[in-house]
Amino acid sequence: MTSTRILTRRRLGAAAPQHAPGRRRRRTRGFVQVASSVASERLQLNTYAHAYLAFGVALIGILFYLALAAQVTQSSYDITRLQDQQRQLVAEQDQLRYQEVTLHAPAQVQQQAAQGGMQRVAPVAYVPAQQIAIDLQAPAGDTGTDATPLWARYAAAIFNKVGGTRDVLAASH
Repeated sequence: MTSTRILTRRRLGAAAPQHAPGRRRRRTRGFVQVASSVASERLQLNTYAHAYLAFGVALIGILFYLALAAQVTQSSYDITRLQDQQRQLVAEQDQLRYQEVTLHAPAQVQQQAAQGGMQRVAPVAYVPAQQIAIDLQAPAGDTGTDATPLWARYAAAIFNKVGGTRDVLAASH
């Protein structure tokens, strides 16, 4: 059975000039257009349903934005709290350094020693200084002449080797 519509299509198709295969243009639609048209065909949504769907998507977007903003705000509060905690710890560290310095101060050590029963005594005797005979007027590099007789030098060398004493000649002068 052939309808009038089919016959009309056949008649117009035969009368219409054929286009060259290279000249034919296709009309492409975007992914969103195709997806929305397919979804509306399958779901058979009316205009109110489209409005509700758009409103739902916008509501989800707003809720997502609010959740993200709340997380950023919470992070900023955490950063502020941690900065305050760091300042307190730095102040406590400075206080402990000050206490350490004061505990090792000389006056504090002396006070603790007195509490422990120790007493500070003045030195009893000093070691006497010896005179050093250096001729500051002598030219640099000049070796001193030894006026000790040769037999005394040999005897000192023998005593140093045998007896283990040192500076025998220095003690005799």
